[in-house]
Amino acid sequence: MKRFITKYVSLLLATLIIVGGMTSCVLANQEEPEVTAYTPVTIQAPEGTIFMHTGSPLILSGETIKPLDSKNLDVAATVKSGRTLVPLRAVSEHFGANVSYDETSRTAIISYGGVEYLFPIDASHYVIKDGNEKTEVTMDVTSQILNDRTMLPVRVISEDILGKQVGYFERIISISDTAVDLEGNKDLVKSIKDRIGSALKPNSEAEVKMAMNRYENEMKLYMDGGVMREDAAVEEAAPAEATSNDSAGDGFSETNVQVEGVDEADIIKTDGKYIYYAGSNVVRIVKADQGKMQEAGIIRMALSKHVREIYLDNDRLVVLGNRYEQEDCEVEEGNVYEKEVAVAEDMMICPPYYYGKNFSYMDVYDVSNPDNPMLIKGHEMEGYYESSRKVSDVVYLITSTHPYGDGIMPLMRETTNGQKATEVKLDDVMIMPEFPASGYLVVSALDIQTNDTTEVEAIAASGYDFYMNTSGLYIAGNDYEGNSTIIKFALDGLNVGYAGSTKVKGDVLNQFSMDESNGYFRVATTIWGQERSNALYVLDESLNIVGSVPEFATGERIYSVRFMGDKAYVVTFRNIDPLFVFDLSDPTDPTITGELKVPGFSNYLHPVGEDLILGLGRETYELFTRDEKGKETAVGFREGGIKCSLFDVSDMGKPKEVTKLVIGSSGSYSEALYNHKAIMIDSTNEIMAFDAWIRDDDKEGQSEQQAVLVSFADRDLEIVGTLKGTESEAYGSDIPYGRRVMYIGDYLYYIQDGVLVSYHYETLKKVDTLAFQ
Repeated sequence: MKRFITKYVSLLLATLIIVGGMTSCVLANQEEPEVTAYTPVTIQAPEGTIFMHTGSPLILSGETIKPLDSKNLDVAATVKSGRTLVPLRAVSEHFGANVSYDETSRTAIISYGGVEYLFPIDASHYVIKDGNEKTEVTMDVTSQILNDRTMLPVRVISEDILGKQVGYFERIISISDTAVDLEGNKDLVKSIKDRIGSALKPNSEAEVKMAMNRYENEMKLYMDGGVMREDAAVEEAAPAEATSNDSAGDGFSETNVQVEGVDEADIIKTDGKYIYYAGSNVVRIVKADQGKMQEAGIIRMALSKHVREIYLDNDRLVVLGNRYEQEDCEVEEGNVYEKEVAVAEDMMICPPYYYGKNFSYMDVYDVSNPDNPMLIKGHEMEGYYESSRKVSDVVYLITSTHPYGDGIMPLMRETTNGQKATEVKLDDVMIMPEFPASGYLVVSALDIQTNDTTEVEAIAASGYDFYMNTSGLYIAGNDYEGNSTIIKFALDGLNVGYAGSTKVKGDVLNQFSMDESNGYFRVATTIWGQERSNALYVLDESLNIVGSVPEFATGERIYSVRFMGDKAYVVTFRNIDPLFVFDLSDPTDPTITGELKVPGFSNYLHPVGEDLILGLGRETYELFTRDEKGKETAVGFREGGIKCSLFDVSDMGKPKEVTKLVIGSSGSYSEALYNHKAIMIDSTNEIMAFDAWIRDDDKEGQSEQQAVLVSFADRDLEIVGTLKGTESEAYGSDIPYGRRVMYIGDYLYYIQDGVLVSYHYETLKKVDTLAFQ
């Protein structure tokens, strides 16, 4: 389905039209916008100049963007009592000064040019110590501790101590050896704001609310057919490698993930001894012993909680999902609804005109004794569960939330401490003045092994796809000009902070469209417009575009992407399936080295060797019309069965489809076509397995649910077995739903909507069946 998404699309009425087996999306009374390219202006400033922006935790030097404080990502230049304060250590050390701190006297010390400058905290003076001479200098503002860092007036540090020139205009700060004309250079100001001023820490809740009100106003204007101005005024406060995680060598399968070392949550996890199966409002724990199964324990959540996914790490189980909280049913005496409310309260529900709140949650259980799992800590964030990742002992939860009523800040609580829900601190919130949104994306970082408090970072923005490696999180969204907005968060354990944002032309398909390698972020997009096209971009650590392939596969769209080190593989489709090979070894000059055109398309690409890629998608057949003279004209295509392809990419200039395998006929379906976590990869035995609904035209269109095992050994594709769907059924709130295939040692386990069936891996002989009650 064509993906035309803007930050307003959730409020638009869409009409779905099915044409020739393809689905397209037409927005009522809206013409497709002309896509405009985004090209930031190169920074032109004296050598050695640094730029800051009040409210931004970033510093810009040349084209390089870095955090002001890599150990504390909340630190930002700010305005207090009409004076601009900057972090003492960040600025001083950048220009070669030494910084120390005397905890006994609570004094920050700058050593520069053989002179010491002493700043007592909360004092409106500092002392210059030059040899034996001491001079006290009065300031019109006190030195302060904000976010655990000493903050001082920018001119005191930069001009009085370091001997630099300070410029200030529209919240931008410049520090350099010679004066920088900010006011007279609008292009420079815009370029700086694009780089470090896109997301800012608000000075007050009123500023947050103002930004969200701007979204509502622009949305109304958009729906009325008006034009939104890029320079719409915002009243300002006073200046104030990726590989799959198959782990066959460990003797049991793990979740198929995008990035090595970054786990992804799923409905099924195993440690090789127990199977944890999550869904509805339960987690069922099953002991698996040589194919024999016995339920060992069960975690029943409150009825208000819905379980989405889980993580398993040794003796820690993390349960993630959504919880609905009904607000109290309070009415004034004599209210017309008083009787209805009374009845509703007796039924422990509220009538439909009462609002409730949704929370995403993550609960951590000790499962060292799987028979008796114990809840040890938990975290809730107002909103809806979007995604998550896990690195080492830290789980990163991503929540989207849209405040309503008088409250503007999202609520959070540490659930196991019995704490009442509290608002996210203003210091942990960012707003994007040029890209207003109606809600927040919130990243919560929780350590599953310690009692440390959950750290949160919220940004007033929207996003729909998430890529994460061990040091960064990238969130992709859309603006109304046909660009993808990319927001980056830096990650270091519980230390989470905004690290920059940018735009690239086109629309991101999914998480596999993004990747980071050797400090370069790569992203592939489809550009929607009067003439559809695609692009691939390479960005440096500061999110500057350093290389691109701005246009390829005109008239087609991206169906799948896989980045592998200094190579990328992109599948596009219209009537046939081109596989493009990209050489990314020179980040400044990415190039297409080869192209293969074959029928069908791949929705997912998986590396199964140094020079082999396994594709999973659909077969297609071209449709033709024939005129009076017998001339055939292609008019479209018809989808066939599920297609597995094996591509040889050893020659980057000539990729080849070594072999293909088509499973079933048109109408066959598998969750694996859109969810990589539904695929089992056993690299040791060179087997891929997935659940599918297979339709067979040779059997009069009969359909059957089954698990399919496909061997990719010896550069060939072959179905080596199928596991029949069970006739057993399980229903109820205590029954998890979802279908997966996994292995533990010599046994396969086919999980089917609350029913588990085990088989001997080699013979595929059924061993045991367990149906939950």
